[in-house]
Amino acid sequence: MICAFTTAGYPMLKYMKYFTEPIAPGKGLSIIGKTTLLLLLITLAAGAYAQNSAPQNSLLFITSSPMGAMVILDGNLLIEQTPLLLKTLSAGKRRLKISKEGFKEQTLKLNIAAGEIASLNIEFERGYFSPSFTEEKNIVIHKTNEDTSERLFNIQEGTYNIRRKKDILEIKPQFPQQGLINALNLTIPITLSFSALLAIKDILYPKDQVLKFSPATISSFSVNIAMIGIDVVLWLRRGKFKKNFSFTHEDLSRSESVAKAHYENVENILASGKLDEALHFYSIIINDYRETIYVPLSLYKIAKIHYIMGKYSLAALEFQLIIDKYPLAELYDKAQKDLAGVFVKQGLYEAGIEQLDEMVLFDPLFSREGIDYYRCEILERWLQKEKQVLDRLIESLDEIGAIIRRFKRNSSLPL
Repeated sequence: MICAFTTAGYPMLKYMKYFTEPIAPGKGLSIIGKTTLLLLLITLAAGAYAQNSAPQNSLLFITSSPMGAMVILDGNLLIEQTPLLLKTLSAGKRRLKISKEGFKEQTLKLNIAAGEIASLNIEFERGYFSPSFTEEKNIVIHKTNEDTSERLFNIQEGTYNIRRKKDILEIKPQFPQQGLINALNLTIPITLSFSALLAIKDILYPKDQVLKFSPATISSFSVNIAMIGIDVVLWLRRGKFKKNFSFTHEDLSRSESVAKAHYENVENILASGKLDEALHFYSIIINDYRETIYVPLSLYKIAKIHYIMGKYSLAALEFQLIIDKYPLAELYDKAQKDLAGVFVKQGLYEAGIEQLDEMVLFDPLFSREGIDYYRCEILERWLQKEKQVLDRLIESLDEIGAIIRRFKRNSSLPL
């Protein structure tokens, strides 16, 4: 079973002393305890072998700033919004469209290898102009009076006429083809006058021809009619443009840069050991900056504080919320391991071991060997605390026997 033990080999060696060291009377593990531990280690090895031999799916973390973007994968709209983790990707080329209202859509082509774990972070570009007028008391945007205090305005990209009238700053959107309208308004009267002169000449000095007006006069009027038609269409479009023009504003104090500054301040509070105060301000960040990455970061810190305080039920809910709703690449494995730690604190050893199996090991802080070592530590605690584990293992002997028989059928595994 050398191959099966490769992944978890180092931590398992730690427990071999229970089988090799002499035991003083009344100390160490009993025969039953040794048997139980051996069965646990065999189960662990079987799980490691199953993980290594099973076909691997590719995983992709997708994060966006701001969060809450829609994702279309290969033409299919996903139910989840960013941040999200795609766990069942097969190897090959993938096409992603990531969009959020008010921002420019992002289209990406990815070539994902089998078993690859990748992270994709989208920094959206605004689809509008976002000025702030902190030095102005009031402004008028497209005939709408607006208070400028602590506001960031989201205005459509385009050309604007800006002028000051007394103490009020006026901002008027300019129709994109306004220059053409101005040119036509100047040109049409001139060309009409020229056409009229040609028509008068034809009337005063008639020529021996089939038509009353000369070809030059007819052509001149045709050009005028065409220009007038274009002018009418442009005026109609300008009316529609002004009718559909809109803008929004957001609280300047809730921008991502402000959220970052607040988060860093709370980090300093936490570093000083003021847990209750840090909890309060982390909660404010979650409430005030809902679409920034500092929401899951703050939620993780809240969960850690609750864990330190011994509020394990709260911590478990918060870690699970990060895993389900905010699977950031930098938090996912940490939350999984911390949730396993919560289960161990609650005496739920089996749940803790199963939670470790959910880790994807994308975070460089974790390794397969280190997690297997931690798994063995949980097994040891389980063995020491829960005598009923033997009954559970006895019920699983048939399953373990089937695993061992499967190992025997594999010629590459010497037994």
